[in-house]
Amino acid sequence: MTRSLFSNVSLSLVGLFLLLNMSACSEKTETESSAMFRADIQRSGDFQTTGPQTKPEILWRYHAEVGASSSPVSSGNLIFSGRFDGLMLALNNQTGEEKWRFVTQAGIFSTPAVAEEQIIFGSDDKNIYALNKYSGSFLWAFETQDKVFASPLITDNLVLVGSLDHFFYAIDRHSGELKWRIKTGGHVDSSAARDGDMLYFGSDDGLLYAVSMGGEVIWTLDTGAAIDASPVIASDDNMLYVGNDAGVLFAVDLETGQSVWKFESGSRLFASAALKDQQIIFAATDGRVFALNKESGEPFWQFDAQATVFSSPAIAGEQIYIGAMDGYLYALDINNGEQKWRLDSGWAIFASPFVDNGILYISSDDGDLLGLVDPSSPPLL
Repeated sequence: MTRSLFSNVSLSLVGLFLLLNMSACSEKTETESSAMFRADIQRSGDFQTTGPQTKPEILWRYHAEVGASSSPVSSGNLIFSGRFDGLMLALNNQTGEEKWRFVTQAGIFSTPAVAEEQIIFGSDDKNIYALNKYSGSFLWAFETQDKVFASPLITDNLVLVGSLDHFFYAIDRHSGELKWRIKTGGHVDSSAARDGDMLYFGSDDGLLYAVSMGGEVIWTLDTGAAIDASPVIASDDNMLYVGNDAGVLFAVDLETGQSVWKFESGSRLFASAALKDQQIIFAATDGRVFALNKESGEPFWQFDAQATVFSSPAIAGEQIYIGAMDGYLYALDINNGEQKWRLDSGWAIFASPFVDNGILYISSDDGDLLGLVDPSSPPLL
């Protein structure tokens, strides 16, 4: 299954300095390891930075031969993007210059995740790949029995990801060896989220799964329809939120698996929700973007893009960025849902935006990958 290539006060102050440094290093490592779909292991969609406040200008444009549904991910000075033709590209995220490319045998729908020197992603050729993120050199591949649409979660030296073969896998991230797997009743293209020692993900069997880090199913919740979206976790409230293909957003107690409230949108919820402060923000495929009170499910505001939306909302400061299939990238005010600006990319946007160091990255279906900046506030290079 696996192919492997490869004075007292002074002392106290010094000690405190070292302790703070160790803590900072630990936080940095976790931040670097959280270069992944939806920004972090809770899949919050909050990038903890700011992006363009006004209609952006193009810092750079890279044109590939085909488009992408895999969302771009930035780590260090690189931006990674999987493409419909099976290419994984690495570009300089400040200039758009191509640094390397790796070819798989089928399209890449899975958004990559980065941990230290590794980039890991799934492919429609049924494999989960680990590459060296700096060079693109092959490290290992793990073969499943069907396409891998889900995006990996990398934590505790494990790669955690589902496949359309109905299984959810835990793989050693260094060796590519299988540690455990769980059989579900449908395709698993929902990307897992973590809280404490628990993992949460959905399946096309309509169930939301809560699984221990050791691979034991703790509870399931039947939502009544397939779950493509990834759960988003509010750890402080002991809650998670996830939508299904019947258009219902569920607020779920993390410990019991009981539904606390539900919101019926009336349209499929393919995209994953985002979370900040008291708001849970999500898009329906009919183009409506909702902001609800995370405690009660009562609406705060609603925006209508008047176009199909598969892209998941990205939060950066007080703005929400989301792409639509009419080719527009929208920036909304997180407080009231008002449109701040929109940018015509020229082609449909399926993938979700990624924000890093003041640069907003988007991929469109015509092959373009763009780095966008605020004209009045260039990024810190």
